[in-house]
Amino acid sequence: MAKPWHEMREKLDSVSPSLCLAKWSQVTLHLQNGHTQSCHHPSTHKVPLEELKDNPSALHNTKFKKEKRQEMLDGIRPKECDYCWRVEDAAPDMFSDRHYKSSFSWSHPHFDKIVNTSANEDFDPTYVEVSFSNVCNFKCMYCAPHISSKWMEEIQQHGAYPTTNQYNNLEWLEHSGQMPIPNNQHNPYKEAFWEWWPRLYKSLHTFRITGGEPLMSKDTFKVLDYIQQTEEPNTNLLIGINANFGVPDKLFDKFLKQSREILDSKRLRKLEIYTSAEAWDDKNDYIRYGMNYNQFIKRVAQCIETLPEVPITFMCAYNALSISSFTKFLKDIELVREHFGKESVYVDIPYVRHPEFLDCKIMKEGHMIKESWEYMAKSSYFDDDETAKMERIYKYWQHQQKNDFTKQRNDLRTYIHELDKRRGTDFVKTFPEFKEYYE
Repeated sequence: MAKPWHEMREKLDSVSPSLCLAKWSQVTLHLQNGHTQSCHHPSTHKVPLEELKDNPSALHNTKFKKEKRQEMLDGIRPKECDYCWRVEDAAPDMFSDRHYKSSFSWSHPHFDKIVNTSANEDFDPTYVEVSFSNVCNFKCMYCAPHISSKWMEEIQQHGAYPTTNQYNNLEWLEHSGQMPIPNNQHNPYKEAFWEWWPRLYKSLHTFRITGGEPLMSKDTFKVLDYIQQTEEPNTNLLIGINANFGVPDKLFDKFLKQSREILDSKRLRKLEIYTSAEAWDDKNDYIRYGMNYNQFIKRVAQCIETLPEVPITFMCAYNALSISSFTKFLKDIELVREHFGKESVYVDIPYVRHPEFLDCKIMKEGHMIKESWEYMAKSSYFDDDETAKMERIYKYWQHQQKNDFTKQRNDLRTYIHELDKRRGTDFVKTFPEFKEYYE
């Protein structure tokens, strides 16, 4: 039987070989700095404030984006979408995200409306991901100041890290217009969002809140309040919330209580929670500075007990320092699944590519990566698709070993030395297995 994306490719190409519905139906809004993107592959671009004056939906419907929509309808390939063009050019029968995203349930029902209206018309997206602010209480090693306020405080106090490319230098944020607006200052992008929200809410299929740390944002609870209080609830809506599970008890308990009430009142189709960890115990706390691993595991259990019908996805940002304890982390996942059921949590394992000195490819211990893959393959607690993501990482590591990573390893050493000095941490004590790299 034909897959949805097979049929969608034919439908798209019958209109234009460069058409992608996601340019209309999907948007990620970075309200802390006024940037927007449709699909996560193209770079973000700044929303001109003059476009927002009379049209708050210009957070999504910018003139720039409308130009790209017209190009797609005309059969022209927008340069910003080169990720998909490379995939499709590799072989004529290859499927790219253009086909997949256009065939998703939040996109394909709007095919006729999209192709039969002018590209200059505004379109209310059905899949919206929003970051209200960069407020966060963590300083994860691979993160950045425009995503974490704690990172911003550190860089403003100490400056960029002395790696080859001056990691987390604020100049590139200023140059690209991505410096976040402080949370205590007026934010015209956030103001426009709330003006647009009552209309946007009615047609939403999926709304995902990211950050920063969403549970530290009043706007997250403002969304939940609206859903709880509106006289016309959108019962077709799926809400996804990213949460680091490291916020004060008062905020975490408030989130669980309000979520329980909303679900009991059947004002949503579904709630999904996304959280993160990618190593075990103190190694994880070193990578995700600000986290308490033991508290994290307890709160995962608390969340499942309070919201048993809500799936929790672990987004594991697999990196160079994950490899030595990832198998132990997987064993904790097994214990959760053994106690609460296999469907309670899902494991996603994307790997860190930037900064390059935290990419697992630079490490020599590929046998540790292989160990995790083989452990998942033998375990009855991990699905084939989860295991395949670990296999992909190992094969990626293998393929990269023909390259010289001296520069990246030197940068990692420099980064760790400076990080320990700033944060009072001890890399060698936490990762004795990597002492050779450090010294």
